[in-house]
Amino acid sequence: MQVGFDEKQGQYAALDVKLINEAGETVMLSDIIKKPTILNLVYFRCPGTCSPLMWGISKFIDGVDLELGADYQVLTISFDYTESIDLGIQKKANYVSTMKKKEAAKNWQFFVSDSIDIARLTSSVGFNYKYINNQFIHPTGLIALAADGKITRYLRGIEFLPFEIKITMVEAANGKIGPSINRVLAICYSYDENGNKFVFNVTRVSAIIIIFIAIVMFLVLVLTKKKPHKEV
Repeated sequence: MQVGFDEKQGQYAALDVKLINEAGETVMLSDIIKKPTILNLVYFRCPGTCSPLMWGISKFIDGVDLELGADYQVLTISFDYTESIDLGIQKKANYVSTMKKKEAAKNWQFFVSDSIDIARLTSSVGFNYKYINNQFIHPTGLIALAADGKITRYLRGIEFLPFEIKITMVEAANGKIGPSINRVLAICYSYDENGNKFVFNVTRVSAIIIIFIAIVMFLVLVLTKKKPHKEV
């Protein structure tokens, strides 16, 4: 099994798995998913991309034109069965403390589970990872689910534009299956820390256009250059 997303759009997440919520209660995933859902699989002690990914979630919760808990939901589940929910609660507090929508962010739910249920859940959504050299090697991104648990889209990366989250959740509400989000969108936009929003990156896009035009002109000159006539 290779590390990465084995995309399974149109298939269903295993909803009969048991999770432990922030209150320490054992719940079924089927009892939690009642609306379009962003599924976030991480492990809390991750030294790599998990923390930036969750910071990315905190940013789009603040920026998206949808109400968390009413229009959609975000579930963060640790795939490391040795981790406790107390650690998850501490991590959540770190992210929520910097957010503007602190009340809405309370609906960002954190969970842990046992090895059997984690294995069934990750397998059902095509999240493939390995434990190597005392740490997990895993894919980075989010999985969009419809209210019935159907996998509708994969969003790869660590930062996401508010409108790509909104489009994904609107499609999930209708059970519409879509391809993985094109990361070209992220090239055209950058995050403004002061304004706490994504803005069109004119400099970056202009540079790309200039480089593209330069390459095209170079190819045209090379391909249209006349060969010198041979001397008689």
